[in-house]
Amino acid sequence: MSVETRDAKRKLPAERHGELLAKAVEISAAEGLSAVTLRRVASDLNVTPGLVSHYFSSAEQLITAAFTTAAVADLADARTRVAAAETATAKMDALMDYVLDESSEDASALWLDAWSLGRRNAALAAEANTLTDAWLEILADIVRLGVGSGEFHAADADVAARRLLTMIDGLGAQMVVRAVPSREAKHIARSYFTSELGIAERD
Repeated sequence: MSVETRDAKRKLPAERHGELLAKAVEISAAEGLSAVTLRRVASDLNVTPGLVSHYFSSAEQLITAAFTTAAVADLADARTRVAAAETATAKMDALMDYVLDESSEDASALWLDAWSLGRRNAALAAEANTLTDAWLEILADIVRLGVGSGEFHAADADVAARRLLTMIDGLGAQMVVRAVPSREAKHIARSYFTSELGIAERD
């Protein structure tokens, strides 16, 4: 059968898998991870639920894949921002500006969903933990760079990274529920970084 005569609805496995996953990610961004179901993805793409379950055996598996896809992309963007800055202080500023920007509220909401649903979805919890470790690594690397250059003062980079990420997550959660605007969140974060890392006071 030639490409021209092949049924237009029939797609190669990798293409179909990507289409289903992309739709799940789209739904999660608009309505949250809990809105991602096999039936919902099937309905939005006008395919049968059986087709979706052929690639994803359960809603839990689909939710986990959607979270991982979106969170990995977010992590990659953060790494790009950090890599573009030269000094440790500039890298920390760039990371703050990225994770606490208004445009990052969807990413914070995604993580809130993952932490909640992860209580009953072991695979989702495992992915969230793995990605948390990746964020901690980014922060710890910046702290080590700053200590080495004399910009920061921290006895343990890993402990500092854990504290900083906890603060970022807390501010991100408050931004999701509109308790703290982005500008104020960034100001709070910079004040905390200044205290935690022994940076000279900045406006």
